[in-house]
Amino acid sequence: MCASCARADGGRDPVPLAEVLAVAAIELGTAARQLRAVPDPRTSGGTSCKRCGASAEWHRTVRGKWILIEPGERAVGSVPAGKRWRIAGDGTAVNLGSAIPADTCRISHFDLCPARSAGAAAAVA
Repeated sequence: MCASCARADGGRDPVPLAEVLAVAAIELGTAARQLRAVPDPRTSGGTSCKRCGASAEWHRTVRGKWILIEPGERAVGSVPAGKRWRIAGDGTAVNLGSAIPADTCRISHFDLCPARSAGAAAAVA
């Protein structure tokens, strides 16, 4: 220990590095066993909606959240601003906001799910 660390710890004996590494390895192993596999955002996270059974794909957003995206693309003019998504080359879902009218985009399954209330789904259709 350096002199300032020796004064700050109040005379405590140093902890051997091997002991620190052993405890860290045990903790990391425990954490790894408790985690579920996270899908690779570059590959299709194909699944089906738990509510309606329709096919969709999971994609991670730029903010680290996950969103269920409908398969296929739609004309931008048919999708309200704020509901338009594009899938980047690394599989990340990016919200477009505004776009060129002749462009295409993807849409969240949550906005179209027939199991949702009829009023909420009609606003996007």
